[in-house]
Formats: sequence, structure tokens, C-alpha cells
Amino acid sequence: MKMIIGLAASFLLSSPLLAQGAEVDMMKKAVFAGTNGISDSMQTSIADLLLQRKWQANAKGQLMEAKCGVVPHKTQVIDLNADGVKEVMLLVGNECSSGKIGQTVYLFNQLADGKVQRQLGFSASGYKVLTAKTQGAWPDLLFLGTGECQPVWRHRADSGRYNFNHLYEAKPQACMVGQMQVHGNN
Repeated sequence: MKMIIGLAASFLLSSPLLAQGAEVDMMKKAVFAGTNGISDSMQTSIADLLLQRKWQANAKGQLMEAKCGVVPHKTQVIDLNADGVKEVMLLVGNECSSGKIGQTVYLFNQLADGKVQRQLGFSASGYKVLTAKTQGAWPDLLFLGTGECQPVWRHRADSGRYNFNHLYEAKPQACMVGQMQVHGNN
């Protein structure tokens, strides 16, 4: 009987599901340390999405990338559209993991059915939340990079997602490519 119990315990401890659960728990610890306002189920979903994108976490609560090692990160919990449901903005990376800009910006939000989706995931050195045009609307997001021509993303109600909208010129004619201007007046 002891042998059967020992074999069963050994099987459970080596189970991929248990190992995956440990990875998710380490990712949650790394990403959400020092934050509040995010449900455990949303934390688990975000951890799963990050693991799918090949991010890892170590036992010290640090985020890692396979070829780059430990990378800095900052987690911000915000309610972008003032609906009482928090979104998560994660800024993570360095030049090794995220290119010249040195950081990847992810935005995660929870849908009405409880599912979590990754809205954004691209290189940017930071972001600014612009003033929403109407109460309860999703605000435009301006992303910072290395130049004076900065992309602005707008939330589209029909798709429920952020999409590129236009380029903002921090300096006059910053968004000129050859002879063509590549921004709108939205």
C-alpha cells in the first residue's frame, strides 16, 4: 500500500499540470507583487498569456526571458474607462528582449464574460493616457519611443480593441517620411 501511495505521489509531483501551476504561481508573484485590485482569476489568465509569449519568472519573483535572463518590469493597475474594472499595463524588458527601445508594453483587460485579453504588446519606452473625449469612454493612448513622432492608439467600440489611429508630432514635421506626411488630424 505504501508503494502505491508513493507512486501516486511521485506521479502527481511530476505531473505537467502541477508544474504548469507552479509556473503560473511564480509568474503571478513576479508580475503582481505590490499591486492590488486584480482578481486571482485575472492574474492567472495574465500569467498564462505571458507564459505563452515565452516570458518566465524565477523563484525570486523576477521576470525572465530565455536568452536575456532577468529583465526589469513595472506593473500598473489602472481603470482606463472608469467602469470599475481594472486593466493591467505591464512594461517589461531591456534592449536584449525588446530591441533598441528597450521595453515592451502590454495592456490586458477583462471582458464582460470574464475572459482576459491582451490588447497591446509592442516596443515602447512608455505611454501617456490622453483625456477621454466622453465620460466612461476608453481614452486614447500615446506611446513613447526614441523619436519625436509618436503613435496614438484609439479604442474601437465595434471591435472592443485598441487600434493604431494616428501619429502625434512632438515637433513640427517630425512625422515626415520622404515628401509624404504620415499622420492624421484625429
